This record gives sequence, structure tokens and C-alpha cells, in this order.
Amino acid sequence: MKRLLLLLSWLPVLAWAQPTSATADFDFALYLVGSGFKEDAATLLRHYRPDGDSISFVKGYVLYSNHQLDSAVHYLSSVGSQSQLFAEARFYGALSAAHDNRYHDAAQLLQPLRQTDDPAVRNLYHFEQAGIGLLQRDLRCFDSCYALLQPDDFRIASEAAALAQLRAGLPHKNKSPWVAAGLSAVVPGLGKVYAGRPGEGVSAFLIVGSLMAATAENAYKEGWTNWKTLLFGSLSTVFYLGNIYGSAVSVRVGMDDRNNQTDVQILYHIHIPLRNSYRR
Repeated sequence: MKRLLLLLSWLPVLAWAQPTSATADFDFALYLVGSGFKEDAATLLRHYRPDGDSISFVKGYVLYSNHQLDSAVHYLSSVGSQSQLFAEARFYGALSAAHDNRYHDAAQLLQPLRQTDDPAVRNLYHFEQAGIGLLQRDLRCFDSCYALLQPDDFRIASEAAALAQLRAGLPHKNKSPWVAAGLSAVVPGLGKVYAGRPGEGVSAFLIVGSLMAATAENAYKEGWTNWKTLLFGSLSTVFYLGNIYGSAVSVRVGMDDRNNQTDVQILYHIHIPLRNSYRR
């Protein structure tokens, strides 16, 4: 119902703007994106060919909003340097590439803005390059770009401080998978606790410990050749070795999760100044 009312409210506007229907469609598409109707915006623009800077930009922006990053980069990077949308297209194109882990492409898309005469664009350029450097864990690149920022720029002030705080925590003090494996070899589950998963550690200790206890009890009562002893012994070995391997994997997964969380925060802080600069 909300979508229907929204579309009906725009019918008079589209009818009045019939001679310039493309412009009306582009404005409406941006309005739909801002209102959360991203799929509708994409459907509205689907019949347009990318034969103009405005069309390429709006298509690229809608695709970026829909997380269709590869296509977004394609359209946004095709906006000509003489267009008023060129800088904005490059910033969003670079951000799309960064979301897609194409950090080199992101940096290359920003390069034409390096020598701009517009101080606002230049400051935003240094800010986004600093963020891309942080995504690459290139702390030298981040520091050099960050030093060029104008701190009184209200668009980036708080987000620049947030990036600096994230930079202070890099590189992460990662735990060793070998230490985790060694600890679990000595005490089953201890490596999981070391990896920051105490619940899994306790579970591993109880399972392996119970199986080992059952093996020892059956060996004492029935002998080592009894089928129950062999069964519990085999299960003990499997779970014991699995506990060692799982502890090492837990450390690696934890490292990946931490890096991914940091990347999400960096990308978020890069996006905010673009939204502040270009109200879409």
C-alpha cells in the first residue's frame, strides 16, 4: 500500500514533466532509492541505455545502492570528466570497488581527482584514499593521506576521527593457531578458550574427557581388546584430534571475523562523508 501511494503521488509530476521524462525518471529513481525502494528504482531505469553521463551516473548509483557492485563500478567509471557528476561518480565508484575488495581499482578510480582545484573535493579525495589504505592494512598510505586532511571540514571530521581510532588498533594482535593447538593437545578444549570461545572449550573438554574416561573404565573391566574399549578408544582419538584441529581453526576464523568487522566499520565511515557531501 505504501509503495502504491508513493507511485500515485508522483504521477502528476511525471505527467507534467512529460517533455523531459528522462530527467523526471532519474529524479524519481533517486527518490525511490532514498525511500528504500531500490528494486523499483532499478526497474524504472532498466530500459535506458548508458548513452549519457547522467544516465550512467544514476544507473551506477542505483546499482551501488542495490549492492550490485561490479556493474555499479562499470557505470560510474564511465561518467565523463567534463560532467558535473564526475567527482561524485568517481567517489561512489571507488567505494563500490572497495566494497568488492578491489582496492587497487578503487585507488585508480580516485586518481583523476588528485589534482583537482576544488578544496572540498580534494579533501574528500584524501579521506577516501586514507580509508582505502586502511582497508588494505597499508598504514603508511593511511598516515600520509590522513596528514593531508583539513580537520575543520565538518563533512569528515567525526568520521576521520573514527578511522584514526580504528587505525590505532591495527595491526590486530592476532593469536597463534599453533598455541591453540598445543593447548588443546595438553588439555582438551583449552585451545578453544584461548581462541575466545570458552563455551566450545568446555564442551570439547567434557566430550573428550567423557570418552577417555569410558575407554579407561572399559579397559580396566574388559581389557584393551574388548570391542567397547576399542570403540570408545577410537571415538576418543577422533574427538581428541578434532579438538586440536578445531582449536587452530577457531583462531583463524576469529582473525578473519575481526578483520571483516573492521572492514565493515571502515566502509561505513567512508560512506558517511559522501552522503553528507552529495545529498541523495
